[in-house]
Amino acid sequence: MVLASRLSRPLQRRCAHCRRVQDVRLPALYHVVVPNKGGGTRRDGGYDCRFCGTANIIPASEMPQGLVLQLPSRAELLPVAATSAETPNASGSETDDVEAPAPSPSPIAPPRPAVKRVPPPAWIVGAKAQTTLVKAFERSKADSDGLCTAFVRTAGGVPALVDPRDQVDDGDLLDWLDRNACELLVLGGSGADGSRWKAVFHPFAGAATLAIEPAAD
Repeated sequence: MVLASRLSRPLQRRCAHCRRVQDVRLPALYHVVVPNKGGGTRRDGGYDCRFCGTANIIPASEMPQGLVLQLPSRAELLPVAATSAETPNASGSETDDVEAPAPSPSPIAPPRPAVKRVPPPAWIVGAKAQTTLVKAFERSKADSDGLCTAFVRTAGGVPALVDPRDQVDDGDLLDWLDRNACELLVLGGSGADGSRWKAVFHPFAGAATLAIEPAAD
């Protein structure tokens, strides 16, 4: 069978509820439809834990390619496992059809909360980048805890970290960066309100970025 060839050996999974490890074989697998973070839905695999009955999700990326598209849904799979056939009486003869009670759905293990990520600040170029650089340089010189580190290469091509604040005036900063073949300049410090700021300038690209981290409550 095509399905059997795609899953030659069982998947070893740990239940999200009882944390017990088990081998999940093909007859126990089904597909579930889950929402995507950016909108829409996708199809993942799933199985019911044979120890606690919790329904677990298996990302399609962790299953053999194409297998999840051929799996039945959970609703299609469970009636197959349930017994809803005619029930024989004590004498062995058949009685009227007796419908087996519908299985109670097992709780779907909740997905782990997504880690909140702060998007990186945008890069600016041209005159705005130069203005941002000069203001950040002036600010770092005025801040006793300020950071100003230039990544330069010496005459022999050896990389070095240099603080240009004691070597140049505000108006000569760009010339100093050019003369010293600066590849990257990082500046930073703290504000009067307890916030932290950091600026990065890329001389070769002529691009700068500024990020401000608010003070902790």
